[in-house]
Amino acid sequence: MLPVFRNIQCLHWIGESPLWRVCAVWAFVGAIGSAQAQPEENRGTWQLSAGWQDYSEPQMNLKGPELGVHWQSRAWGPLTLEAEGQLGLQNYSSVPSGRLDSVLNVDTRWRVLRASTAQPQWQVGLALHTHANFLRGTTSLGFGGYDRLSTQVWLPVRWHSASAQPWTVDAGWLLWGQHESRLSQVNTSLQDVTNQQRKGVYFQISKKIPTDLGEMQPYARWTWVDDSDIQWVSLVGVDRGTYEPRNNRLQVGLKWRMR
Repeated sequence: MLPVFRNIQCLHWIGESPLWRVCAVWAFVGAIGSAQAQPEENRGTWQLSAGWQDYSEPQMNLKGPELGVHWQSRAWGPLTLEAEGQLGLQNYSSVPSGRLDSVLNVDTRWRVLRASTAQPQWQVGLALHTHANFLRGTTSLGFGGYDRLSTQVWLPVRWHSASAQPWTVDAGWLLWGQHESRLSQVNTSLQDVTNQQRKGVYFQISKKIPTDLGEMQPYARWTWVDDSDIQWVSLVGVDRGTYEPRNNRLQVGLKWRMR
């Protein structure tokens, strides 16, 4: 992540308004409630989740709780379709630029997986992931933030055990990624920066556990993405090579499916 900058100008109200954060959470919870109310044959399988996300770069960290909604459909023969979204509020911290609390974070994942005919416990497919950090506002040291948007295409592979309480192991390799830093939100004299990401992996392990309250599924997920390419841009009148540094993301939580 590029350092955040001083001389904040033209910050949009959406990143700083407490009302916006309340409305976003309300809309997210409303969507979850609507999904739970629909008949299962029309909506596939739905799960809710609550967890914690910890994102780190060499000079910064974002961490905080997140809520999620997860959907899966196996109504397409050998294909499995999946979609999930997670909404979080994270606390930003950095030695050079200070702290900023309650940063809105939105993650989505879309997957299509095909089961192996010879080994049905294995699936492989294609996935699209998006990440959005609405890092607006002023840090404790007087620096300004900006939106960080990422779009990534992954090659996912899944294995699950053949048991009543199956373990599931997911892995993925990054095929292509694009990260946008909207520096112009800090100061209109700054250029937005778009970097390409080419190397990354993720691993996730989870287990389904039937209970009287429904099916519980604890999970842990780790993601690593390497340094991006270098883009030369003019920052405050000086040409500078900028890149998105390598990062790690740890997510742990519990999914729940009502009986």
